[in-house]
Amino acid sequence: MSKCILVIDDDRVSQELVHRVLQANGYEVMVAGDGVQALAVLQQKIPDLILLDVQMPNLDGYGFIRRKTSNPATAKIPVIVLTSMAQTEPLFKRYGAKAYLLKPLKAQDLLEKIKALVPA
Repeated sequence: MSKCILVIDDDRVSQELVHRVLQANGYEVMVAGDGVQALAVLQQKIPDLILLDVQMPNLDGYGFIRRKTSNPATAKIPVIVLTSMAQTEPLFKRYGAKAYLLKPLKAQDLLEKIKALVPA
């Protein structure tokens, strides 16, 4: 059974590129364009891992991770933050982010972080 990853990013190009890389490597992929959509997705299915952008409309990465962490059903899902904002790493680590990757992403770096957090 393949591992399921939720990609939360409002940039359609980034979302599609990450989706392709993950799918090509055998992962089931769910997508959301912002934190509000992501919370709705989490009500349908709990993924093995979340890839989270920071700057998004409606509910940004900060708000999403706080809500995710406060819900016992989703609190333990590992999160990898994907952003171009290096200075936000300490804040996300405080809320339990397991890894942090700067955009533009390198597919190999992303896959290594994922495999470290959700081994096959």
